[in-house]
Amino acid sequence: MRLAIVDDESVYRSQIAQLISSVYGKTEVSCFLYADGSELLQSFENGFVPDAVFLDIEMKDIDGMTAAKKIRDYSKDIPVIFLTSHTELAMEGYEVDAFRFLCKPVNESKLREALTDLEKKLKVDEKIVLHKDGEELVNSVSDLIYIEAANNCVRFCFRSETIELRMKFADALKMVDEVCTDFSKIHRSYYVNLGHVKKLSATDVILDNKEVLPVARSASAEVKKDLLEYIRRNGR
Repeated sequence: MRLAIVDDESVYRSQIAQLISSVYGKTEVSCFLYADGSELLQSFENGFVPDAVFLDIEMKDIDGMTAAKKIRDYSKDIPVIFLTSHTELAMEGYEVDAFRFLCKPVNESKLREALTDLEKKLKVDEKIVLHKDGEELVNSVSDLIYIEAANNCVRFCFRSETIELRMKFADALKMVDEVCTDFSKIHRSYYVNLGHVKKLSATDVILDNKEVLPVARSASAEVKKDLLEYIRRNGR
């Protein structure tokens, strides 16, 4: 994730960046720090669009609310998490579709909750684009239940449809991994979205569309580990 942190007090910028890094590690998230709203907006002008913005409300020059309204001119979807010492300002945030409010100084457990909810929101919005017969087929990756190797083709099984493409299974796995980390290879021919798993045993997995897929003996322990990690991350 690419997160913008905007606060005119360097101590708060650094605190939030350090807390976020302690949750995710520096390899999973990048924090971009800005001293005021004008710096952030300039980055939008230059083409940089973060996945979410942590935005202090009370700043000199361009305050947080004004900056948020201008952000909405660029995108209606970017989550904005407001930082404030005055909770009475929260109501005004609904005008710009604020995602969360965090009180300053930021509490670590509250930040973790906000990050968990943010991650879920961003995953829901992630898309996978498949190219078939000259068309671009766009689906939410959260709707992708599993992918299957079938001879020289790959079947993408979504909630509402199954799309078959002529491609390498390894390339399909790479494509999915670029947009989502919630899949596990349960068998040499199956890559399953852990969010759709209803029951797991040493020999098979039952999915929420009622399909039963085989679990390779050599993969059983790793799949169980992946599922437990998924549950830990998503509180499921």
